[in-house]
Amino acid sequence: MDHERTLRSVAVVTGGYVIVLAVWAGWLRPHTPPGTLPYQLVALVAGFASALGLAMMIANRSTSAERRLTKNGVEGWAMIESAQPIDSTTTELRMQFTIPGSQSFAGRIVYSIPPSEASRFAAGNVVPIMVDPTDHHRVLLLPAQSLDQ
Repeated sequence: MDHERTLRSVAVVTGGYVIVLAVWAGWLRPHTPPGTLPYQLVALVAGFASALGLAMMIANRSTSAERRLTKNGVEGWAMIESAQPIDSTTTELRMQFTIPGSQSFAGRIVYSIPPSEASRFAAGNVVPIMVDPTDHHRVLLLPAQSLDQ
């Protein structure tokens, strides 16, 4: 999950909601029929919750570069030679990349490894990758289940 994108989307939706709330309170509410205040409040809260949920779904999508690489990339695999933690969430992986039909090459990826997948990225393990055929510096690590297909 990209926490920075999620935080930005929550901030944008909240800012937009404050504007909608100000317009409603200052201009719309005095012109509405009496007795409809509870329904208006329910609609405002439901609108905020829906907008927030939609914004968080969009923020959790992969980037356009990742989607393009998934669509146009070449599948291969990489053997992890070493995994050096940089901080509590980020690890530098030194890998030997192999793409069918071309020579193997060495490289490194700085990757945020979830604690539940730490064993998958131990030295000596092989992980599936997707590589841009025109630029071998653009590599996407694939989920483990893609090898099982």
